[in-house]
Amino acid sequence: MRINAAIGLSAVALALAMGHAAPAHAGNVAGAGMECYVDTFRYDIATPDTCSSLWVPNGAHNPTVAVFSVTGLPAGNYGFVWRNLENNAIVASCANQNACAVPISTDLSGDGVAILQATVTDLDTGASRQVQATAYYYDGYT
Repeated sequence: MRINAAIGLSAVALALAMGHAAPAHAGNVAGAGMECYVDTFRYDIATPDTCSSLWVPNGAHNPTVAVFSVTGLPAGNYGFVWRNLENNAIVASCANQNACAVPISTDLSGDGVAILQATVTDLDTGASRQVQATAYYYDGYT
């Protein structure tokens, strides 16, 4: 009996000496935003809220993809639901990812626009926020 009591007291003493862990904090969706770029053969840089690019021969594919990503989230446990606002359809291929790529054609061979919205949900608190961005792809040759 004395051995078990000694082990128990030692464990308590060790736990007290180590202190306690700080409580875990859930992520905060308030700072979430979105950026995008249109994928070309150049070094494409994502920009907040709106992005655009020009198609020229040997400069990009047509169609290509517009790449969208959610930014401004601290470490946390998030869910993502992506919606294409041009046709109001869920983009299932991007479910629960913080980035999404969709096809885009130039304004002469398509409408030259891609608009995506992401609903970001903090899975620990249930807090959510919607963010969106618009990509434009122009024909710079014709």
